[in-house]
Amino acid sequence: MYLIFETEQQAIYRADEEGLFRGYSFFDNGLGTRWLTAPKPTADDMWALDVSEYALDLEEEDLVVDSYPHPPLDVDPV
Repeated sequence: MYLIFETEQQAIYRADEEGLFRGYSFFDNGLGTRWLTAPKPTADDMWALDVSEYALDLEEEDLVVDSYPHPPLDVDPV
């Protein structure tokens, strides 16, 4: 389950909200665990956040998608 964001910063903000909600150490002393999951770029220049284990509100539950378009792998020609 993923939420899709227009910018990386929006996705980071949501990941931070979840980390704060879970009481991760980063938010108390500036180091240690910050996020349950990190944002990933999509093929269509958006940002996906795996929210499978997040506490979602009703609005977010309506926006969840099962998958997102992954960017192509960078493969160097041999």
